[in-house]
Amino acid sequence: MANTRLYQAGITIAVAFSVLLSVCLAQAQTKPYQLIDGFDIATEGALLLLGLSWLTLVLQARPDGNVTRLLIVGLLGYSLGCYMDLLDEFFINSSLPGWFSWLEKLPTPIGLLTLTLGLWLWREEQKTVNEQLRTREQFFRQHQLVDRVTKIYDSRAIRQQLNLLIKREENLGLVMLDIDNFAKVNQQQGFKEGDILLTNIAQLLASQLRSQDLVCRYAGDSFIVLLPKASAAFNQSMADELKQAICGLNCQASCAVFHYQNNQSDTKLNASQLIAELTSEMDKVKQARVMSKVS
Repeated sequence: MANTRLYQAGITIAVAFSVLLSVCLAQAQTKPYQLIDGFDIATEGALLLLGLSWLTLVLQARPDGNVTRLLIVGLLGYSLGCYMDLLDEFFINSSLPGWFSWLEKLPTPIGLLTLTLGLWLWREEQKTVNEQLRTREQFFRQHQLVDRVTKIYDSRAIRQQLNLLIKREENLGLVMLDIDNFAKVNQQQGFKEGDILLTNIAQLLASQLRSQDLVCRYAGDSFIVLLPKASAAFNQSMADELKQAICGLNCQASCAVFHYQNNQSDTKLNASQLIAELTSEMDKVKQARVMSKVS
């Protein structure tokens, strides 16, 4: 998926740069050799390379989403502005159409403003992730129950936390998210891209939760979210929000919800029984979808 985005961004940049260069070659006069400043060319070229390298890092490191799109648009605008400044070192501005000079002034400030907004939203997103890491640091340090691929908790961690909440007689919600057609991703794009997708989903889910919530990779392409002290309405709302967020990564997920009112239950369930109930709800969701397709 990251390679696909890099390819698409590369095509976009190549087309934009080629069009601008074609306009200059077709309508502009080149500067005499004596007026070309090698130092200015080197500095403008270095700024362009920096902008493109930042863009590559963002495309490789971040999952898709609104923040990522703002960063990409901002860096594209900045890189385009640097490229047009570089063209100025070779062509005479007065020989170009009037619209070209206006176009030259716009990309850099628009790109920097968009990039600033993206960075600010990234900061807010990272504050949420850091808060979750701080509140779970002790549990993480004690148990090391971490999934090797996604770097979030595994099924053992969710079971331990469930048993702890049951003893405290707290109401809780469980949400299971099962990625649809994930096997096709592994088959068509390879297991490496599949692991990248799972990691991006894990990070996305973690960024959407409250500090007291917990997300784990349950098995394969299934995730379980634990919502302590949550009402049934909140559980459903959170499930819908998480499912919609996953759609932003160009994939879909089946979603099941189970609400457990601990203090009103005559028979106390353990963690395994709660997860079994949740799995049963997921089976019903999938069966209903199959029936709807058949009908």
